[in-house]
This record gives sequence, structure tokens and C-alpha cells, in this order.
Amino acid sequence: MEVEARMDAKGRIVIPQLVREKLGINEGTLLSIEEREDRVILKPKREKERKKSRIEDFFGLKVERTGEPEWATAKEIKSIWE
Repeated sequence: MEVEARMDAKGRIVIPQLVREKLGINEGTLLSIEEREDRVILKPKREKERKKSRIEDFFGLKVERTGEPEWATAKEIKSIWE
């Protein structure tokens, strides 16, 4: 399917509704932009692809929140520099 879209002054384009529906592109969908010769290729990044770039996955860590953070006191911070 080939469709046309016009770019505005800020470099934005509107992807036609039929294309968005076919590819499952919604508001907030992350798109990868690839340049090939004289073409620009937009591809939706799927959740599975995005997870690979998380630092926890890269280092094989499991990060868990254990409650509210405990902030250092002014005295504790000052002791670091003494």
C-alpha cells in the first residue's frame, strides 16, 4: 500500500489511519527511523524489542523497589568530604 502525507514546518507527518490500524500504531508508539539510499523507513518498535535496551536486561540484574528511599542527612553527606 502506498499513501501520501505532507510534512509540516516542524518536520511532522500524519500517518494515515488505515496504515496505523494495519500496523497497530497508536499514540505513544515508539517508531524506529531508518535511512536507506533515498528512502526513509518508519517501523513500530515492539515491546519485546524495547526491553532489550533496558540496563537491567543488559547486565542481567533484577531491580526491586523495597520501599521509600532513605535520604542522607547533611551530616552524612558532609562526612564523605572530610
